[in-house]
Amino acid sequence: MFTASRRPVVLAYAEPVASGLAAVRRERQLKRWTRRKKEALIVGDLELLKRL
Repeated sequence: MFTASRRPVVLAYAEPVASGLAAVRRERQLKRWTRRKKEALIVGDLELLKRL
């Protein structure tokens, strides 16, 4: 596991999904986002998310 040697790990963001397939799709979407956009999602800045 990648994070095993990089502790402590803090969960920054989570959201409910309907199924495992939906979770995989959402993860793929988020991995394509820029760091700035991900940070806006974590803090809940919806205006910045719309602009990026």
